[in-house]
Amino acid sequence: MKKAFFLLTALLLGATFQIVKAQDANHPYVHCVILDKTMSMTGHGGTNIWADVQNYCYEWIDGVRQPATVLLFTFDKDLYGPQKFAIETEDDKRKFKDAVKNIVVDGRFTYISSNIGKAIDHVYANYPKSANNHRIYLITDGIEEETGSDLAGVLNRYCGKRGDYDYLYYVDLRDMAPQSTKDLIKMTDGADIGKGFVKFMTISPVLPTVNYVLGASNSFDQQFVVMDEDLFLGMSFDVKIDSVVKIGMEGVEPNVNLNPSMNINGNKMERIEEGKYKISFMLDFINNSECECDVYVGLAGRNQGDKILNFEPTNFRIQVRNQAKPSVKIIKGW
Repeated sequence: MKKAFFLLTALLLGATFQIVKAQDANHPYVHCVILDKTMSMTGHGGTNIWADVQNYCYEWIDGVRQPATVLLFTFDKDLYGPQKFAIETEDDKRKFKDAVKNIVVDGRFTYISSNIGKAIDHVYANYPKSANNHRIYLITDGIEEETGSDLAGVLNRYCGKRGDYDYLYYVDLRDMAPQSTKDLIKMTDGADIGKGFVKFMTISPVLPTVNYVLGASNSFDQQFVVMDEDLFLGMSFDVKIDSVVKIGMEGVEPNVNLNPSMNINGNKMERIEEGKYKISFMLDFINNSECECDVYVGLAGRNQGDKILNFEPTNFRIQVRNQAKPSVKIIKGW
């Protein structure tokens, strides 16, 4: 399911390039929590972790940027909800905490795949990707108990519905998921799994296809939308050239370096405003290999303890054209 990611395209209109975005990273966020309410959470057959689960949910809602919409589902054999919360003030977050506090943990049987599917269908039917970004959190301490479940089919359906900046997180509280489940999720675009009370964070690069007139070197800025600034500043990520695709000239291979091509931490980024950062790079053409090309720059987060850093999308494209081409102009920014 992992594919080369082409987020944006450039259209040649007269003497300018117009940037067309597949989806806006600044759309409002819809957060969907799918919370296991089976009795194992309270120690039926094991250790009572329900207070820790509640605190995990409280800490999570404290990190949600407002305004946002939060949907709370619970599940066992069936799916219940959602309760809907418009998060615009700290008091709204308290209402979500009260709802978690009042959950009755009395369920039997942990049906994971079908209930994820039902929640996904509800989210995308009511909050279309054309106008919303989505974060979906499945929180469970158990393993799949539904005969004939089809997690692969659910994940394929999710991939068909998801937008460019959407993410599905599987929170495996007791590290119970079999390796086959972990592998399926890891292979799915816009999805990740973490064991224990893991803290997920996704950074969205906000770059159109960047256009430059070819020369010995070009500097450019990459911009990001950051959902949790405190968490982000304590983590780091790697930047590298994924590939360089030659355009036009025969017998000439572009030799390109990205500077810096190394580990970056949040302290090296410039804060533009709340939740928005940028970092500057230099694209060096070695031996003056002035060949038209597309440079695909990859981003990979470094995990820190129980914190998982994701990028969505995982790369972006820099279009480099020679001076015979028309001048370029980015029409649409934030």
